This record gives sequence, C-alpha cells and structure tokens, in this order.
Amino acid sequence: MLAITVAQSLNTAALGQSSPSLSSSTTTQQIWIDKLNNLKMQFGYLPKEPVIDKPTELKFTVQNLQTAEQIKNLSARVVVVNNVGGQQRSFKFTNITAPGGIFSVKYLFPDSGLYNVITKIDSKHFTSLASFNVSVPFAPLGTVNVGNLNPIALPAIAGIIAATVGVALILKIKKKNKKTS
Repeated sequence: MLAITVAQSLNTAALGQSSPSLSSSTTTQQIWIDKLNNLKMQFGYLPKEPVIDKPTELKFTVQNLQTAEQIKNLSARVVVVNNVGGQQRSFKFTNITAPGGIFSVKYLFPDSGLYNVITKIDSKHFTSLASFNVSVPFAPLGTVNVGNLNPIALPAIAGIIAATVGVALILKIKKKNKKTS
C-alpha cells in the first residue's frame, strides 16, 4: 500500500492532475491529465450516488491529450482503496484489456465513505498512473438492505417482535388483575 501511495504522490506532483468536470444527472466525470505521456484519462461512475453493496460501474476512457483520439491497445489495472476506522482496505482488478481505449469494471462499495480509485495504464509506449475519488454516501436512516439478510432473519425478527408484544400484553393483564383484587 505504501508503494501505491508513494507512486500516486509522485504521479500527482510530476505527471498529472485530477479535476472534476461537468457532471450529468446520471454520472460524475473526473479528468486526469498526464502531460508527460500526453494523456487525458476520463473517469466516471454510475449511479451518480453509489449505494452500499449495490454494483457501481467505474468507467475509464484514455485519450491523446492533443488530438482527443482514443488510445488503442491498452492494458489496465484498477485498485479501489479506502480507509475506514483506521483500517485500509483495497480491492484489485487486474488483466483488464482496452483495445479501443475504453474500459469499465463493476464494484460493490462495502461501506460509506471516500474511496480512492487508482488505475495503471500500460501500452507499448508508456505506463501511467491516475487517481480518482468516489464518495459513497451514508444509507438513509431506516433503510435496511434486505438483500444482505439471511432468509431466516426476517421470520426471526417478526417472531421477536411478536414475543415482545405478547409479553407486554401479559404483564399489562397481570397488572390490571392485581389492581382489581
């Protein structure tokens, strides 16, 4: 992880810079400029606001900085990194081919927070690193992702609620009977 952080810092300082561009209603675009290799990398993700444990498509386009033509025959690697509660986590996508200069991967963000998406692009003529950010919002209060629950959990929760209501009714009846006696 230290190597990725150092490489990212070197790339930011010497080779390129990332900036958000105009965002549409369905995607958020960011651009990374690598002047040394004459590259422009565009990054976007769908949906615009990623949802925890739901697929998010991370899309990349690599272009010549001067001509805006797609750079052909690339291979790529993508690493998604975040630091939650002092514990750094990463997930790697390797051996990605981009014959037309465009590629994407699908990722399920496990938690809310800020994620760093680092991509390494290789061609016959260059190697380049780029870094982008994705913010995953907190799930709204009261939202339960039923897809992650064990099928037995819902009947168990219903049973616990029914038992609690039953005990409350029994206690209320006993209290009422004591007052009348």
